[in-house]
Amino acid sequence: MQKSRAEKSLKKLYSRIDDSKSLGHHSRYPDVFNLAMQYAGDAAYYFKKEDYFSSFGCSDYAYGLLDALLILEGKKGDFPE
Repeated sequence: MQKSRAEKSLKKLYSRIDDSKSLGHHSRYPDVFNLAMQYAGDAAYYFKKEDYFSSFGCSDYAYGLLDALLILEGKKGDFPE
């Protein structure tokens, strides 16, 4: 159960990263975007180590940072959950 939940969270995160890149968040908010990318890397690392609980936590934190960028730009409703 934990593995499938962590895997689903990672897939959702990678999709949101692509969304954020297409909107230019990586250039307008580099510090926040880079922090989200660091958490995404941590999520992938923990998933590989089979620490699915930590992977899920890191990916959701990164996803939240990217969502905040969408909210700042008034774009939150433009992308599916």
